[in-house]
Amino acid sequence: MHKSLLGKKFLYVAPRFFGYENEIELELIRRGADVDFILDRPFDTPLMKGLTKLFPKFITRFADRYYRRELLRLGNKTYDYVFVINGQTLSGKSLEHWRKCFDSAEFVIYMWDSFGNRKNSIANLKYFDHCFSFDKSDAHRYKIRFRPLFFSEGFEVREKISHVYDISFVGTAHTDRYSVISAVKEIIESNNSYWYLFLQAKWVFWLYKLINPHFKYANLSEFKFDSITKSQVQDVFFKSKVVLDVEHPGQTGLTMRTLEALGAKKKIITTNSAVMDYDFFNADNICIIDRASPVVPSSFLTSPYVEVNSEIYQQYRLSGWMDEVLSDIKL
Repeated sequence: MHKSLLGKKFLYVAPRFFGYENEIELELIRRGADVDFILDRPFDTPLMKGLTKLFPKFITRFADRYYRRELLRLGNKTYDYVFVINGQTLSGKSLEHWRKCFDSAEFVIYMWDSFGNRKNSIANLKYFDHCFSFDKSDAHRYKIRFRPLFFSEGFEVREKISHVYDISFVGTAHTDRYSVISAVKEIIESNNSYWYLFLQAKWVFWLYKLINPHFKYANLSEFKFDSITKSQVQDVFFKSKVVLDVEHPGQTGLTMRTLEALGAKKKIITTNSAVMDYDFFNADNICIIDRASPVVPSSFLTSPYVEVNSEIYQQYRLSGWMDEVLSDIKL
């Protein structure tokens, strides 16, 4: 049974990520919470996102002012809970101020990115009463709770749909993803495939051509520069027999794509060997490949999907994720 949050006031801080920030907010509201949302960074353009990653301390000064303005906009309310996803531009200064302003609130943080990509978030853990990470190795290293990601309702199978694509990939073309995907294309050789390699702008492609050796043989025509909606991603998933997942080489936590494939009951080819440690792992459904030299058995592409236990399936729904992340808060 889900915890009721009836009448509880949440200050909720999260990045924009394919609408997942909205779905989390809606789940809180569905449980009765009164939610005020603040975007977790003051800048939302590709250039400024890049600068935030490269120069977090420089950006923090602007972010501190942004968070002060946002609280003024909300009317300087009091809150029962401060719930943060990542908090990549939240500084210790801002969090100290919040702890004084909301001295009776419980502070909860969930990291859905690895600390290797968000090093500035490590020092912020001390400001939170409950800390979670999607990355098992991060959770162990920093002595916080491990909780995998989730799939949202839109990825749950409603009816049987005949597959159109033998394999699909939808995602940002960061790090070595382009070369891994190119290698998988060669070994599968399917005319019925869907590839959506996203880059934020054409200048990002030309920059990668200069600085990223994996882009040496890349062509501009292979990339997309318009964001795809989540409903479009869902449509591609449901029409695919197999989904390809290539995690960031610096992370061991499972990507959202892995959980979405679980929700959509689709086979997945992934570079992330850590998936073997999860309770839904089944070699009939999940093929692990070496990102430097991928091999996919032909039998994997032709054999049927094997159903996952219903209790395990529920655990990875958004509602199951919310149950666990809020399991220790006082009501």
